[in-house]
Amino acid sequence: MSDLKNKIALVTGASSGIGLAITQCLLKQQCRVIGIARDFSKSDLKNSLFEAHQLDLSKLDNTADLMKILRKQHVFDFIIHSAGSGLFGSIEQFSVSQIDKHIKTNLTSALVISHYLIPAMRLQKSGRIVFIGSESAVNAGKKGALYSSAKFGLRGLSQSLREDCSKDGICVSLINPGMVRTAFFDQQTFKPGPQPSNAIEATDIANSVLHILRSNPDLVIDEINLSPRNKSIDFS
Repeated sequence: MSDLKNKIALVTGASSGIGLAITQCLLKQQCRVIGIARDFSKSDLKNSLFEAHQLDLSKLDNTADLMKILRKQHVFDFIIHSAGSGLFGSIEQFSVSQIDKHIKTNLTSALVISHYLIPAMRLQKSGRIVFIGSESAVNAGKKGALYSSAKFGLRGLSQSLREDCSKDGICVSLINPGMVRTAFFDQQTFKPGPQPSNAIEATDIANSVLHILRSNPDLVIDEINLSPRNKSIDFS
Protein backbone atom coordinates (compact mmCIF):
# COMPACT_ATOMS: atom_id res chain seq x y z
CA MET A 1 0.00 0.00 0.00
CA SER A 2 1.21 3.47 -0.89
CA ASP A 3 2.95 5.62 1.72
CA LEU A 4 1.33 9.06 2.04
CA LYS A 5 4.24 10.69 3.86
CA ASN A 6 5.26 13.98 2.22
CA LYS A 7 2.42 13.80 -0.30
CA ILE A 8 0.37 16.98 -0.78
CA ALA A 9 -3.42 17.00 -0.58
CA LEU A 10 -6.04 19.68 -1.08
CA VAL A 11 -9.09 19.14 1.13
CA THR A 12 -12.18 21.34 0.87
CA GLY A 13 -14.57 21.62 3.79
CA ALA A 14 -11.60 20.90 6.03
CA SER A 15 -12.85 22.64 9.18
CA SER A 16 -15.69 20.34 10.20
CA GLY A 17 -17.54 17.09 9.64
CA ILE A 18 -16.31 14.78 6.92
CA GLY A 19 -13.65 17.20 5.66
CA LEU A 20 -12.18 17.60 9.13
CA ALA A 21 -12.08 13.83 9.66
CA ILE A 22 -10.32 13.39 6.31
CA THR A 23 -7.82 16.13 7.15
CA GLN A 24 -7.01 14.61 10.53
CA CYS A 25 -6.63 11.16 8.99
CA LEU A 26 -4.20 12.44 6.34
CA LEU A 27 -2.14 14.38 8.86
CA LYS A 28 -1.72 11.21 10.90
CA GLN A 29 -0.20 9.68 7.77
CA GLN A 30 2.22 12.64 7.62
CA CYS A 31 0.59 13.89 4.44
CA ARG A 32 0.75 17.64 3.95
CA VAL A 33 -2.76 19.11 3.78
CA ILE A 34 -3.85 22.39 2.23
CA GLY A 35 -7.30 22.95 3.74
CA ILE A 36 -10.10 25.18 2.51
CA ALA A 37 -13.16 26.13 4.54
CA ARG A 38 -15.43 29.08 5.23
CA ASP A 39 -14.54 29.19 8.93
CA PHE A 40 -11.68 27.57 10.83
CA SER A 41 -12.47 29.28 14.14
CA LYS A 42 -14.08 26.19 15.70
CA SER A 43 -11.55 23.64 14.47
CA ASP A 44 -8.36 22.73 16.29
CA LEU A 45 -5.98 21.93 13.47
CA LYS A 46 -2.57 22.79 14.84
CA ASN A 47 -0.06 20.86 12.79
CA SER A 48 3.05 21.96 10.93
CA LEU A 49 1.86 19.95 7.93
CA PHE A 50 -1.45 21.85 7.72
CA GLU A 51 -2.08 25.08 5.84
CA ALA A 52 -5.50 26.74 6.15
CA HIS A 53 -7.21 28.99 3.59
CA GLN A 54 -10.50 30.60 4.58
CA LEU A 55 -12.78 30.80 1.57
CA ASP A 56 -16.46 30.68 0.63
CA LEU A 57 -16.43 28.35 -2.37
CA SER A 58 -19.68 29.80 -3.69
CA LYS A 59 -17.72 32.95 -4.55
CA LEU A 60 -16.24 31.57 -7.74
CA ASP A 61 -13.97 34.51 -8.58
CA ASN A 62 -12.33 34.20 -5.17
CA THR A 63 -12.06 30.44 -5.61
CA ALA A 64 -10.36 30.93 -8.98
CA ASP A 65 -7.94 33.47 -7.50
CA LEU A 66 -6.92 31.07 -4.73
CA MET A 67 -6.46 28.19 -7.15
CA LYS A 68 -4.16 30.34 -9.29
CA ILE A 69 -2.01 30.96 -6.22
CA LEU A 70 -2.02 27.37 -4.98
CA ARG A 71 -1.10 25.87 -8.35
CA LYS A 72 2.05 28.02 -8.35
CA GLN A 73 2.98 26.93 -4.84
CA HIS A 74 2.15 23.21 -4.95
CA VAL A 75 1.80 20.26 -7.27
CA PHE A 76 -0.98 18.28 -5.64
CA ASP A 77 -0.91 14.53 -5.35
CA PHE A 78 -4.50 14.41 -4.10
CA ILE A 79 -7.63 16.54 -4.39
CA ILE A 80 -10.46 15.70 -1.99
CA HIS A 81 -13.60 17.78 -2.50
CA SER A 82 -15.67 17.40 0.65
CA ALA A 83 -17.22 20.85 1.02
CA GLY A 84 -20.97 21.07 0.69
CA SER A 85 -24.24 22.31 2.11
CA GLY A 86 -27.76 20.96 2.17
CA LEU A 87 -31.07 22.60 1.35
CA PHE A 88 -34.14 20.38 1.39
CA GLY A 89 -37.70 21.22 0.43
CA SER A 90 -39.89 21.79 -2.59
CA ILE A 91 -38.03 23.66 -5.31
CA GLU A 92 -40.44 26.61 -5.18
CA GLN A 93 -39.43 27.26 -1.57
CA PHE A 94 -35.99 28.48 -2.57
CA SER A 95 -35.03 31.86 -3.91
CA VAL A 96 -32.97 32.16 -7.06
CA SER A 97 -30.00 33.32 -4.96
CA GLN A 98 -30.30 30.26 -2.71
CA ILE A 99 -30.37 27.95 -5.73
CA ASP A 100 -27.38 29.74 -7.24
CA LYS A 101 -25.27 29.60 -4.07
CA HIS A 102 -26.12 25.97 -3.38
CA ILE A 103 -25.12 24.78 -6.84
CA LYS A 104 -21.92 26.84 -6.76
CA THR A 105 -20.89 25.45 -3.36
CA ASN A 106 -21.70 21.81 -4.07
CA LEU A 107 -20.90 21.50 -7.76
CA THR A 108 -19.49 24.48 -9.64
CA SER A 109 -16.62 24.95 -7.20
CA ALA A 110 -15.50 21.39 -7.95
CA LEU A 111 -15.41 22.25 -11.65
CA VAL A 112 -13.36 25.38 -10.99
CA ILE A 113 -10.87 23.54 -8.77
CA SER A 114 -10.51 20.79 -11.36
CA HIS A 115 -9.98 23.36 -14.11
CA TYR A 116 -6.99 24.90 -12.34
CA LEU A 117 -5.34 21.91 -10.66
CA ILE A 118 -5.73 18.98 -13.03
CA PRO A 119 -3.25 20.29 -15.67
CA ALA A 120 -0.32 19.91 -13.23
CA MET A 121 -1.48 16.38 -12.39
CA ARG A 122 -1.48 15.59 -16.10
CA LEU A 123 2.11 16.81 -16.40
CA GLN A 124 3.31 14.67 -13.49
CA LYS A 125 1.33 11.70 -14.84
CA SER A 126 -0.17 10.85 -11.46
CA GLY A 127 -2.81 11.93 -8.98
CA ARG A 128 -5.94 10.95 -7.13
CA ILE A 129 -9.16 12.95 -7.06
CA VAL A 130 -11.90 12.01 -4.60
CA PHE A 131 -15.32 13.66 -4.60
CA ILE A 132 -17.60 13.23 -1.59
CA GLY A 133 -21.01 12.71 -3.09
CA SER A 134 -24.11 11.37 -1.39
CA GLU A 135 -26.68 8.60 -1.55
CA SER A 136 -28.76 11.41 -3.10
CA ALA A 137 -26.47 11.12 -6.15
CA VAL A 138 -27.71 7.57 -6.66
CA ASN A 139 -31.38 7.77 -5.66
CA ALA A 140 -33.16 11.12 -5.63
CA GLY A 141 -35.75 11.55 -2.92
CA LYS A 142 -38.71 13.69 -1.97
CA LYS A 143 -37.82 17.31 -1.07
CA GLY A 144 -34.33 16.75 -2.45
CA ALA A 145 -34.54 18.35 -5.90
CA LEU A 146 -31.87 20.99 -5.22
CA TYR A 147 -29.48 18.76 -3.25
CA SER A 148 -29.81 15.80 -5.63
CA SER A 149 -29.29 18.03 -8.66
CA ALA A 150 -25.93 19.12 -7.27
CA LYS A 151 -24.88 15.63 -6.20
CA PHE A 152 -25.97 13.99 -9.45
CA GLY A 153 -23.93 16.67 -11.22
CA LEU A 154 -20.92 15.84 -9.05
CA ARG A 155 -21.35 12.18 -9.95
CA GLY A 156 -21.40 13.08 -13.64
CA LEU A 157 -18.27 15.19 -13.20
CA SER A 158 -16.51 12.29 -11.48
CA GLN A 159 -17.43 9.83 -14.23
CA SER A 160 -16.40 12.18 -17.04
CA LEU A 161 -13.09 13.18 -15.46
CA ARG A 162 -12.33 9.51 -14.88
CA GLU A 163 -12.56 8.91 -18.63
CA ASP A 164 -10.70 12.12 -19.54
CA CYS A 165 -7.79 11.71 -17.13
CA SER A 166 -7.06 7.99 -16.93
CA LYS A 167 -4.42 8.01 -19.69
CA ASP A 168 -2.56 10.69 -17.75
CA GLY A 169 -2.25 8.51 -14.64
CA ILE A 170 -5.02 10.30 -12.74
CA CYS A 171 -7.59 8.21 -10.86
CA VAL A 172 -10.97 9.73 -10.00
CA SER A 173 -13.27 8.29 -7.34
CA LEU A 174 -16.62 9.14 -5.79
CA ILE A 175 -17.81 8.24 -2.29
CA ASN A 176 -21.57 8.27 -1.75
CA PRO A 177 -22.38 8.16 1.96
CA GLY A 178 -25.78 7.79 3.48
CA MET A 179 -26.61 9.82 6.60
CA VAL A 180 -23.44 10.80 8.45
CA ARG A 181 -23.57 11.93 12.08
CA THR A 182 -22.16 15.46 11.72
CA ALA A 183 -23.21 19.08 12.27
CA PHE A 184 -24.69 18.98 8.76
CA PHE A 185 -28.03 18.12 10.37
CA ASP A 186 -27.94 21.02 12.84
CA GLN A 187 -29.58 23.17 10.16
CA GLN A 188 -32.06 20.53 8.97
CA THR A 189 -35.54 19.49 10.09
CA PHE A 190 -34.44 15.87 10.28
CA LYS A 191 -31.46 13.86 11.47
CA PRO A 192 -30.31 10.24 11.77
CA GLY A 193 -31.87 8.10 14.45
CA PRO A 194 -30.10 7.97 17.84
CA GLN A 195 -28.65 4.46 17.63
CA PRO A 196 -25.05 3.92 16.44
CA SER A 197 -26.36 1.74 13.62
CA ASN A 198 -28.55 4.61 12.31
CA ALA A 199 -25.71 6.72 10.90
CA ILE A 200 -22.24 6.58 9.43
CA GLU A 201 -19.42 8.30 11.30
CA ALA A 202 -17.21 10.88 9.61
CA THR A 203 -14.21 8.67 10.36
CA ASP A 204 -15.80 5.94 8.23
CA ILE A 205 -15.64 8.27 5.23
CA ALA A 206 -12.07 9.29 6.08
CA ASN A 207 -10.99 5.65 6.22
CA SER A 208 -12.57 5.07 2.80
CA VAL A 209 -10.64 8.03 1.39
CA LEU A 210 -7.44 6.64 2.91
CA HIS A 211 -8.12 3.27 1.31
CA ILE A 212 -8.50 4.93 -2.10
CA LEU A 213 -5.37 7.06 -1.77
CA ARG A 214 -3.24 4.11 -0.67
CA SER A 215 -4.47 1.68 -3.32
CA ASN A 216 -2.61 0.50 -6.41
CA PRO A 217 -2.15 3.52 -8.75
CA ASP A 218 -3.25 1.32 -11.65
CA LEU A 219 -6.51 0.54 -9.87
CA VAL A 220 -9.46 2.91 -10.16
CA ILE A 221 -12.08 2.67 -7.44
CA ASP A 222 -14.99 4.20 -9.32
CA GLU A 223 -17.56 4.58 -6.55
CA ILE A 224 -18.00 3.56 -2.95
CA ASN A 225 -21.54 3.57 -1.57
CA LEU A 226 -21.77 3.58 2.22
CA SER A 227 -24.94 3.13 4.25
CA PRO A 228 -25.76 2.76 7.95
CA ARG A 229 -26.75 -0.77 8.89
CA ASN A 230 -30.18 0.29 10.11
CA LYS A 231 -31.57 3.37 8.36
CA SER A 232 -33.68 5.52 10.64
CA ILE A 233 -34.66 9.19 10.29
CA ASP A 234 -35.71 11.34 13.22
CA PHE A 235 -38.09 14.18 12.27
CA SER A 236 -38.69 15.37 15.83
